[in-house]
Amino acid sequence: MALPALRTQRPVSLWTRIVALISLLLVVGTVVTGCLSLFLLNRTLIQSVDDNLKSSTSEMLTLAQYELAGDDDAVQNLGHTPVEFAVEVRDHRGESIGKMVRDYSDQQEVHVDFPQLSDDEIIARGGKPFTILDSAENRWRVVAMVNTGPDRGSVYVALPLTGVDRTMHEMALIIVLVGTLVVLLGMGLGGYVTHRALEPLHDVEATASQIAAGDLSRRVPVTETSMEVHALALSLNEMLVRIEQSFAAQSLSEERATSSEAKMRRFVGDASHELRTPLAAIRGFGELYRMGALGTDEDVAQAMRRIEDEARRMGSLVENLLRLARLDENPSLDLVPVDLSDALFDAAQDLRALDPSRRVMVVSLSGTPLAVHPHLPLGVMGDEASLRQVFSNLVGNANRHTPAGSPVDIAVGATEHGTLLVEVRDHGPGLDEEQREKVFERFYRTDESRSRAAGQRGGAGLGLSIAATLVEQNQGSIGARETPGGGSTFWVELPAAEVDSEHLSHPDQFRALTSPHTPADETEPGAESTESTESAGGPGSPAPEDEEPQR
Repeated sequence: MALPALRTQRPVSLWTRIVALISLLLVVGTVVTGCLSLFLLNRTLIQSVDDNLKSSTSEMLTLAQYELAGDDDAVQNLGHTPVEFAVEVRDHRGESIGKMVRDYSDQQEVHVDFPQLSDDEIIARGGKPFTILDSAENRWRVVAMVNTGPDRGSVYVALPLTGVDRTMHEMALIIVLVGTLVVLLGMGLGGYVTHRALEPLHDVEATASQIAAGDLSRRVPVTETSMEVHALALSLNEMLVRIEQSFAAQSLSEERATSSEAKMRRFVGDASHELRTPLAAIRGFGELYRMGALGTDEDVAQAMRRIEDEARRMGSLVENLLRLARLDENPSLDLVPVDLSDALFDAAQDLRALDPSRRVMVVSLSGTPLAVHPHLPLGVMGDEASLRQVFSNLVGNANRHTPAGSPVDIAVGATEHGTLLVEVRDHGPGLDEEQREKVFERFYRTDESRSRAAGQRGGAGLGLSIAATLVEQNQGSIGARETPGGGSTFWVELPAAEVDSEHLSHPDQFRALTSPHTPADETEPGAESTESTESAGGPGSPAPEDEEPQR
């Protein structure tokens, strides 16, 4: 089905229509006003002439009586008056017995021919003036009267309307000139005002064109020219903000989907790589056993240990994947006041258990051991199990990516913003700025080559991302920065809360950590707890060696 052809004719602009309408209204108004003014002026002037005629009828009727009585000079004696007029006296037969025309115009030989009216017709007119034309097409105003005395006859008196016509002509010319000027000025002023009034609409058009070109940040200028345009601009800007937000949300969603897809693909590759090695090892040892290559009991025992290690490594990877899935499915936690002293002490003890040669201290933010501050409040709003998992992952990350025996400090203290800040400070190789920005992303690892050479066994890149997710669910924030002197500092900031005094930090706990060479059996309670929780894979255990948090 063919599409209808688009109209190529450009529509008339709104400015042209408004100016044309204003001009039409001005022309019609000027014409109507001018005609009405001329009509009223003409009627007024003629009424004035009629009043003069009526005031002179009695005098003219007296002269007519003299003329009818035989005084032939009665009418002629009126020739010396300076007023323009015409008068004619007729007898009862209608014949003229005396006539006088006094006209001071430049025209000569002006003849005023009065109509032939019978006495009955004159009486029927009732003395009302009427208009006639002379030989020069000039108008005269006439009044006819009947003499009812003994000498019957009639008299016609006329006054010229040349003055009235001249005034009407001049007034018409003035009205035309003034009306034309008014129309032109009205058109110009109307066009200017219309242009100013429609200027915001041109801005709307320009803004719409820029938005159509892809610039969604453009906005319609809000002016005070009129209430309607002001309201229109506000409504359009509100609509544009929503459109921009919608496009931004859509773009962000697409970017997140693309990023998630890329991360998932990367993770699938990482997981495949992680699982390929232990599976290959297990299969290899199984084939060796089936082929009888493991001849001695010692060889069989060593193979079983390797199979167990690889199975534990696969189990750790699967456990982390399940943990992330659970966090995504149930992101909300029951937050209650929690004292972090036990959690930090256990995390420090766990790190000592993983590397007894390390100096591990729990200190204040200024570096003072907490044994000097026996009543330092460490209360936060959070979920204790998830927070233990966070600190366990952080200390496990420090153990995995720093040299053996290097010191690690766990610093804690309140901030001026009503929060509690916990820092895990190591002195290892550290992270560059780009790595610090991505280190909490899921499936991210700093060992981009994913190498397993020289006995290196990096994680799948899930430990710190799990910690970041848990901190976010505890309504806190997490980050990384460089440790002064070298290394990395991972910090966690949580909303502070008041806890019972009996749950405040005990100085004996932290004093036990100040000695860098405490034998493992002296920290038996913490070590036993660490071993048990590590075996169970609980939330308070450090990340297993086979699946360390990423750095």
